Amino acid sequence: MSKTRQDLELAMREVQSNMGAFYEKIGTREELTAEELAQEAKFNREVENLEREFRILNMNDDAAQRAAAHKEDIKKVFREYMMGVANRRENREILLLPSGGNTTANIEASGAIALDIKEIIPTLHEGLGLPQGVRIVTGVTGNELYPVSINDVKLEEVGEVVALNDQVVDFAKINVQSNRVGCSIPISRHAIANAAFDVVAFIQEKVTLATRIYLAEKVYTPASGLTGNVGPFAGQTPKTIVLDEHAYANILEAVAEFSDQGFFEGNVCISMSRKTEAYLKALPKIPGAAAGFVIENGLCAGYPYTLSHYVNSKNDNNAIVPDADNEYFEIGYWEWFALQSHDTPSLIIDATSSDVAMKNIIRVIFNSFWSMTDLSTHINGGKPVSDGHGGYTYPSQAFQLYKVDRGVTPSSAEIGG
Repeated sequence: MSKTRQDLELAMREVQSNMGAFYEKIGTREELTAEELAQEAKFNREVENLEREFRILNMNDDAAQRAAAHKEDIKKVFREYMMGVANRRENREILLLPSGGNTTANIEASGAIALDIKEIIPTLHEGLGLPQGVRIVTGVTGNELYPVSINDVKLEEVGEVVALNDQVVDFAKINVQSNRVGCSIPISRHAIANAAFDVVAFIQEKVTLATRIYLAEKVYTPASGLTGNVGPFAGQTPKTIVLDEHAYANILEAVAEFSDQGFFEGNVCISMSRKTEAYLKALPKIPGAAAGFVIENGLCAGYPYTLSHYVNSKNDNNAIVPDADNEYFEIGYWEWFALQSHDTPSLIIDATSSDVAMKNIIRVIFNSFWSMTDLSTHINGGKPVSDGHGGYTYPSQAFQLYKVDRGVTPSSAEIGG
């Protein structure tokens, strides 16, 4: 737990008081004993550590003040800018850039506002609810080309002066195609004109929630036939995993199949619905033995897991909807999956459409470009397979979808035992 300024001041006074008592006891004696020298050095280290903590606290306070001023600056300037666009009945696009001076004149001149995409799109650990290890990359220019090594090199045992043989390293090139992702947010002119209304926070809240939903549903869904960005499980033919009284062993075996292909077990992450989680939390590891449960201490069979209701979903006219008829279980190595935000996101301030005057609104349109790429399709000697429509596809090597078969459900006595 970080110390407050009051904690540090109290600790400094205590050290200084102890030092004063120490030197008063020594008096005018010039030579110190080894024990006294050690005590003096200890006091000096304590003072140095506290002074360092004070410096860090001051830096954090300064950063917090700058951030607060930056936020207030954006709030005021952006409101003024939007009202100017509305009064002139214009249609303007502004880019979201990580730095720059936020003044109305600067926004007018540059067509950009200093609002980092990372302020709109939270990171993985800030609540996107995505699996452990997934890559999120922002600021990608254009459509990137991923070179992926599809074979390993081997060490040779040779003599002291013998040259090593060059080994062939094969690369597969994976083209990354981005798709436009956005939303349209109507805001009343009355609300924007109100100085108490934080228009920037309002837009951030709406765009952030929409982005979380979009990324989560795409990443987790097993739905077939989707267009645009899709996650690694979409369209997969599921294997069956039996989650009965032998569920613990069956999950371990499923993960071991990836290990046999060379994937490191420590990077695996399991995905499931809350319903599946509740079932596995009450399911004993070993039937009839007091050995714990399949899910305990935040781990599933000893592995990290994430929850999403999009694991049990299907395609309904290119919309991802709940699938009440099926229960799925997903295993993946997410360092092999990339979520990328391409180019510079933008906001379009629309004050010209035919309905904005009638409704007394300003329409804010958020535009971004995202790609989702399974980087494991060409590794381990991945071979193309027919897609059934005259083309070919490379199946995922690092992700596997399973359809859950609960088998014979154990009795309540067995679960409670």
